[in-house]
Amino acid sequence: MSQALAGDTLHRLLHAYKRALRRAYDDERLGLGVAQIRTLKAIRGLAPCSASEISARLTWDKAQLARLLSDLDTRGLVCRSPSPDDGRRQRLTLSDTGQAMLARIDACEQRAHSHLAKGLSESELAAFEALAQRLIDNLERPTPSAD
Repeated sequence: MSQALAGDTLHRLLHAYKRALRRAYDDERLGLGVAQIRTLKAIRGLAPCSASEISARLTWDKAQLARLLSDLDTRGLVCRSPSPDDGRRQRLTLSDTGQAMLARIDACEQRAHSHLAKGLSESELAAFEALAQRLIDNLERPTPSAD
């Protein structure tokens, strides 16, 4: 298989996976977009955290994140409290409603993952994971300059 064909196959896989996740989210009627979901997951992984920490984790613009956080706060999914270290900063955590929403999101993703892996053996899944990690490593490793 040529390198271009491998790249095209990967591109199609990524988009098929994204479509499957969106369908699962839509079927569950979450009422959240992918950016909101990623923000909730970042808060779960970093909590308690600041908007700056989330912005760094997701490599997003702080203004974009501020709008997302405001929306999630309005929906009652996040809690804001003053940082004990710096009263100008806010600590962000998930509310009980936010934790329940993430449980629904996790269930959606588990269904999509099960569908993705349907008919694959444990050894095939392990081989896929190893190959995918090699591809990730190749892409994240700096390329030598053509000097």
